[in-house]
Amino acid sequence: MKEIYRKTTIVSFISGIGATIFWVIFYFYGYEGFTVNGDTLVEIGLFALITIGTGFYFKSAYEKLNDETISDSVLNLEDLRELNFQRVPSLLPKMYNVDSNGNPIFTIEPAKGRLARWLTVFTLFEKGFIIPVNYDILDRSGQRIASFTIRDNIKRYELSLRKLDGTLMNTYIQHLSKSALKNRGVLYHADGSTWREIEAKSMAGDIDVKDEGGRMTASYRFGIFPYAMNPAFVSTAHHEHVRFGAQISMDEKLAYTMIFFLWLKE
Repeated sequence: MKEIYRKTTIVSFISGIGATIFWVIFYFYGYEGFTVNGDTLVEIGLFALITIGTGFYFKSAYEKLNDETISDSVLNLEDLRELNFQRVPSLLPKMYNVDSNGNPIFTIEPAKGRLARWLTVFTLFEKGFIIPVNYDILDRSGQRIASFTIRDNIKRYELSLRKLDGTLMNTYIQHLSKSALKNRGVLYHADGSTWREIEAKSMAGDIDVKDEGGRMTASYRFGIFPYAMNPAFVSTAHHEHVRFGAQISMDEKLAYTMIFFLWLKE
């Protein structure tokens, strides 16, 4: 979280200073009077003040946190019991999964070496609109754990999860016509057989996924975050938490990571 606060501080200050410079230029070269275009001058000024204020806020939050202690141990997905997704301020879409103390466990970001990576600068293409986008799941050292592809052909989302050697692990399909009000789709095994039918319980997005025996495999509650009072998280209110069932496999955890990445990017 400390790294996220640091980057948020930098982005906020850059935006605020840029807006301030534009405000000065506009005042001397574009301002024609308060009744003519004074509203534009006020809006630019307010934006500059808010973003600079945000920069100071997150700078304070950054300085209050102790340095994150990152373990050198290899990530063991078998021990992963939850997802705590945190968006990272960056040009390209990037998300950390952090532990209960705010330390990063793994990162999801567009795969390098592909043209579609740079299209994700535009929100329209983050979810593979027309052109499929590949995302890598990386451990703390930047080594790839798995990768997945998001395709949006206007009618449906198709997500494919693959191992390091490119072997297909599973596929998730969500028809847009059936998920306009709440997310729903089907998770398939690599051989095409149905694995799980997944559907949000409400428009708010609450989700309980259960296996054949009725045991919970993944659960999400909108607005509920168990670590809200932890010093690493109190400075921001936007948190996404997914709880895993203790019995599920590594492959299923990666599948849910892929699906919730899609859903929680709204």
